Amino acid sequence: MKTNYKEIARLKRREVSERMIAKQLSISRNTVKSVTQSMRESGLSFGEFEQMSEAEILHILKVTKQTRETEYIYPNYERLAKEYSRPGVTMQLLWEEYQAECRLSNRQYYQLTQFKKYFRDYLNKKGFTDIIRHKAGEKTEVDWAGTKPNWQDPCTGEIVYGWMFVGVLPFSGYGFARVFADMKMNNWIQGHIEMFEYFGGVSKILVPDNLKTGIIKNTKNELIINPTYSDMANHYGTIVIPSRVKHPKDKASVEATVSQLTTNIIARMRNYQFFTISEYNEQLKMELDKVNRKPFQKKEGSRYSIFEEIEKPCLLPLPKSPYSMCLWRKVKVASNSHIIFDRCYYSVPVEHIGQEVNLKIYDKELEIYYKLDKIATHELIKGKIGEYSTNPHHMPVGSNAYGDWNSVRYLNWAKQKGPFVHEVVQRQFDSVKVEQQKYRMVHSILKLADTYGSKRLDYACQYALEQYSSPSNQNIKTILVNKQDIAFKENQVKSPIKPRFLRGAEYYEEN
Repeated sequence: MKTNYKEIARLKRREVSERMIAKQLSISRNTVKSVTQSMRESGLSFGEFEQMSEAEILHILKVTKQTRETEYIYPNYERLAKEYSRPGVTMQLLWEEYQAECRLSNRQYYQLTQFKKYFRDYLNKKGFTDIIRHKAGEKTEVDWAGTKPNWQDPCTGEIVYGWMFVGVLPFSGYGFARVFADMKMNNWIQGHIEMFEYFGGVSKILVPDNLKTGIIKNTKNELIINPTYSDMANHYGTIVIPSRVKHPKDKASVEATVSQLTTNIIARMRNYQFFTISEYNEQLKMELDKVNRKPFQKKEGSRYSIFEEIEKPCLLPLPKSPYSMCLWRKVKVASNSHIIFDRCYYSVPVEHIGQEVNLKIYDKELEIYYKLDKIATHELIKGKIGEYSTNPHHMPVGSNAYGDWNSVRYLNWAKQKGPFVHEVVQRQFDSVKVEQQKYRMVHSILKLADTYGSKRLDYACQYALEQYSSPSNQNIKTILVNKQDIAFKENQVKSPIKPRFLRGAEYYEEN
């Protein structure tokens, strides 16, 4: 149907909507939009067009059928496909940019529906259908391969089996693989560290399966990520979004890559003879490179070429240093302002007594966090049991003013049990600069009276002082369990000996 330009101008001058004009003139809305846009760009008003003849309007707008068809600009979909693969880029955005370019050159452009249709046709034709589902640098899918690689122990001849860690960037299909002796946390984390180094960058999202080393709980209402795994992700600036339970399509890319690696790597390496896991991984690197560089069958390029050209520039940069492996624990701060880890004691600021804190344990260092705040750092004590690492600034200003328990109260309690009990407690406090370090031991010694009685405890302490310069609770408990205190008492009755470590009355008056 012939377009009535004069009527379009008349109705637009009366501010009739494009939808109503199209309906009234029985033409497409796109035609109305195109004509009115051309009229505006001419610099003339709708009223002026209304006074012209159709021939004059056609001359000004240059909209003969033949001219209009030649003026449509076909988008450069090869370039747009690369742009569309980038994070945050949508077809709508690309169409708007294409539209703006056409307007600047006063050329006709395809409307959004046609633009998308031709775009999808191009992607399907060129084999870039993955671009529709994935964005470059957006995700990395990780998992353990089900098929176990193996090598031979050179000493026993025994076949040793390992586990293959696999990571894949679903946009390009570029993969990484590394064999470990087991699937424990340290190897799970190490696999990620080496994978990021191999890629030369980090994706915005990590998609693991729901294995316990990575994900503690994943339900519809709650997601709990393993603290060490979460800490590693934070170090690299990525986030962990595990695949949904019973939704295999969430990690279809890594499953496909695992299958390909099993066929192209593990199966191909079955006839090689390896004697160490290091030898296996060296050959694995070469086979992995072959898989990544293998040309596609139905489209141009390879995983490597797409990765290098499009995906790698979209990855987040690596941090200055790789992640240092650590473990996390939750503990409660004791009344002596210390926490216990691996049977050693580490101080915490006094205001956190009774609170639950998180321990971040490195190979040589221990950090203590209350919620998200780091409140203490200590060098890790190794090879010793019962040792203390105490920062004096964590302790109260004066021990006599400290809470309900302090050395004065413990010594008064010890006096009630006997002079030798008091002597043992006093020596414990004398052996350290920070009295809080001995609260637990002193408390344990005094609580022995509940089981054995005050008299037996005092005799046990007297006997212990004969044997040790500063008896511990374990020394005294051993004496009581073996009834050495009773034998010691009987010998004293037969042959009284003046106590060697009894303090005078003046001492007790001063205290």
